[in-house]
Amino acid sequence: MPITIEAPVTLVSKPCSTTPKKLLSWDELQAYDPASEPWQKQFARRYTHHRELMGVLHKVEDVDDTVYAKFAIAVTPYMAQLMDRDDPNCPIRLQYLPSFHEQTRPGFATMLDELGEERDTIPGTSVVHRYPRRVLFLVSNTCATLCRFCTRKRMVSQPTGSVHKDEIEASIDYIASNKHIEDVLLSGGDPLTFTDERLDEILGAIRTRAPHVRFLRIGSRMVVQLPTRITPELCAVLEKHRVQMLNIHINHHKEITPLLRQRVKMIQKAGIMMGLQSVCLKGVNDSVEVMRELFMQAVEMGVRPYYVYSTDMVEGAHHFVVPHRRMLELYEGLRGWISGPAVPTFIVDGLGGLGKLPIIPSYVREEALPDGSGTTIKCRNYAGKTVEMPGLGQNFSLPSQSN
Repeated sequence: MPITIEAPVTLVSKPCSTTPKKLLSWDELQAYDPASEPWQKQFARRYTHHRELMGVLHKVEDVDDTVYAKFAIAVTPYMAQLMDRDDPNCPIRLQYLPSFHEQTRPGFATMLDELGEERDTIPGTSVVHRYPRRVLFLVSNTCATLCRFCTRKRMVSQPTGSVHKDEIEASIDYIASNKHIEDVLLSGGDPLTFTDERLDEILGAIRTRAPHVRFLRIGSRMVVQLPTRITPELCAVLEKHRVQMLNIHINHHKEITPLLRQRVKMIQKAGIMMGLQSVCLKGVNDSVEVMRELFMQAVEMGVRPYYVYSTDMVEGAHHFVVPHRRMLELYEGLRGWISGPAVPTFIVDGLGGLGKLPIIPSYVREEALPDGSGTTIKCRNYAGKTVEMPGLGQNFSLPSQSN
């Protein structure tokens, strides 16, 4: 039997007395209005097995149920509406529907904790403290829709990955007692799977007990997977506790819809900065044209592209990996060709906890002069034009002023 993981009851507020009906036909799905009911009801309508989608979409791959032993499936009706009914290579379908590739072995090593987060987790807490003045605070193991390339498969959707209340309390104690911590990022899973009331408690405790925290931010994909989660009440909680930034995750411009744009405006009106993170995924967005459109649409709605990650070497995600040389080509296809603020930093998250390492082509390089007298700087722009700037290779000493 497949493992089907639903959100713990503590994460979804006011459970319905009856479970809402799942939309098991294309006509039912297309007739459904995600904004017609509270977000909790749509959360309860999620598809939790690929066969439930066989009556909705054509050519759904019938993977072996053993795939669920390592990673569950969950897809909101809203995300299913964005999937192409006939194309199995639809960029939305590829991100969320399981594939036989997940059970094949690549020619390189993969692991469940590829980023070494458990090594840097403070005992008794869910705080990953890797950098001197900032921490990652994992508060949940639940998401609205599960990405097949998830870097935290070891905990997301797994019962053993639940973050317990005492761990959250211990985490807040740790943040409060460490006066060097200036930046706290709430992540998971997805913090927005919590009720407004629970978020209010956690954010309030951080602000009250850790006044030294200067930058409080949340990472969420739920904004994109279930935009109706963004409500005036949620925005009031975020504004109340001065959450300065909400980072959302979009990988393809098909995920940017009128409903998403509307809810993003609500967040912005609460005075919260918004950033965009993406993962470079083979077959999904490893195209210059796709990335240009994605990032320009993002800045158009006031969301600043922040990071493009390489796919982590996590188990079951190797088929999404884009080679380093191709990531360099994608970067070169953006810088100079689209608006500067729309160009994110391309990142490799180093194996075993090395940290975030930028992938940047060489536009400016220093070379030794043939006569050995110093160095010169050779510059190349986005269009391939070059110029030499020898002055930047010299270290001039200012003459002393004579009396």
